[in-house]
Amino acid sequence: MTIQMIIEPGIGQWRSAVLDEDGFPSSLSFHDEVALSPVDAVFNARVTKLDSSSDMAFLDLGDGLTGAMSLRRAKLLVKGRADKISDCVTEGSTLVVQVVAESAASEGKAYAVTPRPRLMGRYIVAEAGGARLNFSKDLSPKTVKALSPLLEPLTSKGALIVRSRTEGVAPEVVAAEATTLMAALTPKDDKLGLLFAFSPMEQALIAVPDGDGGIAIEGGGPFANVRSTATERWPDILDRLALYDGDGPAFEHFGVEEAIEEALAGKILLPSGGWISIHETPALTVVDVNMGQALKGRAAGDAKLIVNMEAAMAVGYHLRFQDIGGLVVVDFIDMSAKGAARDLMQALDTAFEEDPVPVQHTGVSQFGLVEISRRRKGLSLKARMQRERKPDMRPEAAALDLLRKARGLGRSAAPGSLVITAPKAVCDWLNAHTAYTDDLKLQTQRALTVGTGALSVDLI
Repeated sequence: MTIQMIIEPGIGQWRSAVLDEDGFPSSLSFHDEVALSPVDAVFNARVTKLDSSSDMAFLDLGDGLTGAMSLRRAKLLVKGRADKISDCVTEGSTLVVQVVAESAASEGKAYAVTPRPRLMGRYIVAEAGGARLNFSKDLSPKTVKALSPLLEPLTSKGALIVRSRTEGVAPEVVAAEATTLMAALTPKDDKLGLLFAFSPMEQALIAVPDGDGGIAIEGGGPFANVRSTATERWPDILDRLALYDGDGPAFEHFGVEEAIEEALAGKILLPSGGWISIHETPALTVVDVNMGQALKGRAAGDAKLIVNMEAAMAVGYHLRFQDIGGLVVVDFIDMSAKGAARDLMQALDTAFEEDPVPVQHTGVSQFGLVEISRRRKGLSLKARMQRERKPDMRPEAAALDLLRKARGLGRSAAPGSLVITAPKAVCDWLNAHTAYTDDLKLQTQRALTVGTGALSVDLI
């Protein structure tokens, strides 16, 4: 069975990568515990402040987290006209919200939240709001008939959307997921804090793409847990699960680590000898296309078109692989050949065909610029792995990477106790998250020492 997806378990964070038909990593996903990233988590929150100047509401999510809700999202709470934030919410009121983005929070600001949570399971999408039951048009009448009496009673608390992959799944399994998701949208009391969040393992399994390709799980223990969960909750992927038994870590074996290194590099080389560079700013992302060595042996017009076409495909790939969203401006090389701009637009359209996130783009401006809009949700790969001003790993990313390496080393046959050394900021993070170091000691059955120094993991 051809491997379509790799799932790498971890401590605090799981990772997964989807492979294309040629076995090349086409997308990368991080699955964090809610303590690391609350995106998509549902909270019972209290409105603490209304800012009339910006028409924003600020909320206490509990656990020291702050949410911010715009007027546009707050309007979902009211029927009829609402011209200002105070028409939608009042200070001191409580409501259920969902974190929808963490880019602002990464800068020390409040998390963007919506008052209409939407939980996407493997078979069911549950949404707060008006009662309704919708079925994918790809589902057979037989499936719709079997599910309707089980799901309709649940819609008294919100909306349910049945996804196409439900076809062939036992109705009681689908109904169980719908019941769980609907319960997550209903607070049991007025206590502030987390109501629901998927675990890293659950996030990875929900993200498994449709198809018949294999899903390789690294590690015997996690594989057993994944199989147990799939058997009970998501049987459509059960026959596709396989224990990874390759040489070395799965992400290295399948070239994912190499793809990550390329993405984080200052220059991304193109086959022709040209290259692109990607620069992220708080407002937008800029992609610069450069000729490099592409002119050697080629006419200038041909070289420009070749580099731009390669750059278009590379932009489509890296926006998806690095999960870059928002406004993206690409500075293509100026071309004067007839039909070149049309060919470039066709190449961009082809590059975005496989993107699961909505993407739109303009034509080529008179300055050779193309504007691209891609829906933003979480942090991009660079934002996760690097500081904004200095290309160093973020403390939490470095700590998770060390835990990942320590886990692999600790499960080897070599004797000794684990020793992790890291800069003070990383050590402080590890010392503040002792649940993860305790989990490492439990999984490896080894003693652990954390000390200040250069990044390293050893057995002593």
